[in-house]
Amino acid sequence: MPSPKAVNLYRAGVATFLILILGAQASTLLVTAQHGTFLRNRLYPIIEYPMYAVAHYDGERVTASWLLEAVQPDGRTFEISYDQLHVDIFDWVDIMQAVLHGSTTNRDALRELVRKHIPGAEQIRELRIKNYPLQVTRDGPRSLPSEVVMTVSMQTGS
Repeated sequence: MPSPKAVNLYRAGVATFLILILGAQASTLLVTAQHGTFLRNRLYPIIEYPMYAVAHYDGERVTASWLLEAVQPDGRTFEISYDQLHVDIFDWVDIMQAVLHGSTTNRDALRELVRKHIPGAEQIRELRIKNYPLQVTRDGPRSLPSEVVMTVSMQTGS
């Protein structure tokens, strides 16, 4: 039979553990409430992932991410990735959605980001935002052809 002191110590340890776990879960509410902050971007496994926030069904078309394509004066194109712009995937999605649903200010911010991080950006005529669609199937996601959703001129104010 364990001593009463050992039982009390065991109970205190279990109670402390439970309080720590519940505290950690409660703290994620604050992280989730903040949009695109340092903590949210670093605590990925704890927060919800937007693509899985709602159910998707067989045959449904889902935009998995966004692609950014630069068009040069001669018509040649090249892809610009979020790594090249020095942003993480969460900020990438936020930036693309802000440009798609936002004002001239958001387009100006994208232009400045490209000018800052892409060598030869002064030669880029326009940026094309393309969707990266997938079709949900019982056998897993199936890639679909991407489409240009928006074109952004590299000239400020347009």
